Amino acid sequence: MTPTPSRILDVSGAGRPFGAVRRPRRGFAALRGIQGARRMVQTSALALVAAIAINRALAAASGPAATSPEAVCPFGGLETLATFLTTGAFVPHVHAANVVLAAAVLLLAVLARGAFCGWVCPLGFLQDLMAGAGAAVQRRVPAAHRAMRALRAKARPLAILDRPLRLAKYAVLAWALWGTAALGVMVFRDADPWIALLDIGTASAGFGAAVLAVTVVGALFVDRPWCRYACPLGAANGLLARLSPVRPERSESACVNCNLCTRSCPMGIDVAKAAKVTSPDCIGCLECVEACPRAGALELHVGLPIGAQA
Repeated sequence: MTPTPSRILDVSGAGRPFGAVRRPRRGFAALRGIQGARRMVQTSALALVAAIAINRALAAASGPAATSPEAVCPFGGLETLATFLTTGAFVPHVHAANVVLAAAVLLLAVLARGAFCGWVCPLGFLQDLMAGAGAAVQRRVPAAHRAMRALRAKARPLAILDRPLRLAKYAVLAWALWGTAALGVMVFRDADPWIALLDIGTASAGFGAAVLAVTVVGALFVDRPWCRYACPLGAANGLLARLSPVRPERSESACVNCNLCTRSCPMGIDVAKAAKVTSPDCIGCLECVEACPRAGALELHVGLPIGAQA
């Protein structure tokens, strides 16, 4: 008996009009196009953070003052907002540059959805690298692949917690903004893995270093755990991104229901069931668009921020 062909390879489309089949890019070929440009931007941002971290570590060893980690932290601009609007002053560790960075990041969220999170944020990229490293090990070491499959099978009942846990980042955002406004200090600073990343090699990393370590290790098991569950800047971005006119849209007539878009999403959005991807968790990475095997089935569109969503 001739086996039934895969839906992904079914060029006839069971009578439905499909676009041309797009071959997936692999190896160095995957670095061309949208994802290649994205990785270049992410690598540049991570290199900048690495240079600042090295400078701070060297300066801490020799004595002179180093670049403040908050100088390149856009969330500091949000934390000081209430104090700045009411008194005209900034909370400690925050400068005018932080307000400018925060405004730029939030404007980008409206213009290009979660592009800062998906294209620029070094902490997000670090999680992507860890996830990629873990996947590479599993491909090359069968025992590691079997162990991960067994672990995921045992953890499957915990999937019910995913959606409520995603609300935690909004609680973190509210706590950080309210606490800073009420106390006049950055209450989130000691737990911020971004500050810990910049403070690596110094004695001031503190509790944030533990949060950073958990985030990095967690990325081996869950894609972008910090972004999904705890990042307050991502929460603010997601809220404003609901106003963005830019979003991936899925064509029901061209879709072959291969589910590759959903499987490729680092934020776990069920893209395959959405007409328009306007979820506040979307980081604008376009991994889903790149993974789609059918031209015209899932593409980036500009339109009013309303309608069916995922």
